[in-house]
Amino acid sequence: MTSFCSRVFLPAALVALLAYPVLSSAATTCDPPVAKMVSVQGNVEVRRAGQAQSQPARLNDTYCPGDRIQVGEKSRADVALVNQPVLRLDQNTVITLAGLKEERASIIELARGALHFFSRLPRNLEVNTAFVNAGVEGTEGVIEVEADRATITIFEGKVLAANAVGRLALADGQSAVAERGRAPVMRTVVKPRDAVQWALYYPPVTYFRPEEFQGAEPWRGMARNSVDAYMKGDYQRAFDALKGAPADVTEPRFFAYRASLLLGVGRVDEAGPIWYAGSAARPRAARWR
Repeated sequence: MTSFCSRVFLPAALVALLAYPVLSSAATTCDPPVAKMVSVQGNVEVRRAGQAQSQPARLNDTYCPGDRIQVGEKSRADVALVNQPVLRLDQNTVITLAGLKEERASIIELARGALHFFSRLPRNLEVNTAFVNAGVEGTEGVIEVEADRATITIFEGKVLAANAVGRLALADGQSAVAERGRAPVMRTVVKPRDAVQWALYYPPVTYFRPEEFQGAEPWRGMARNSVDAYMKGDYQRAFDALKGAPADVTEPRFFAYRASLLLGVGRVDEAGPIWYAGSAARPRAARWR
């Protein structure tokens, strides 16, 4: 079955090469820094070690041990670590950069949310959670922390999942789940890649301009404001502009724009129904041209 849009996953290794070795930033207070922000989409905030207030994350900002990164609703971020692993953070994710272990492995504390990792070098990443710790042998996988459990899925490479009551080695295509006070156990996942649809890059299928939503109806003004923010790369303001839009709008391009906006931050699960609803709203003759 053909999906409702094309999709491309930008090689994380390429992102890392672009991000390093240059790590200079006025915001950095350590030398050398341990990470760099290489992509920000939506509302992403950073609380520096020793500070009480968070501040917006900016492209090319660099970070020190103890810095905390929080990704908001309908947002995501990419962080390149100093020793080459690249992390893509899903919406509602919180991590703390814990520094380097023996000057080799980057240590990440994942408090909640989902983290996709890509690392070509062996044993250079450890991800710790409240339920299980993951020693990454390489190369690619995802770790998700919920209120009562953590799940680890490996697409390629090896990971050692361990906690105080047990350990489990994972390899290509395997998944494990760990709950508080229990050893990690294997879990069968039929389509493991579906767990990281949010991490894919979706090229825009249609480009929109504010003037395409001319008219006096309030929702059209909301759409114009949203598209204007979207064109400036401000996803947070683009989403906020659409809050309160009436549910009885039937304009197909409005549906298409909303779906495109959601795809821009990887929200495939939310974009699909909106896209198809917009298609159903169009006259049959127009749908099949």
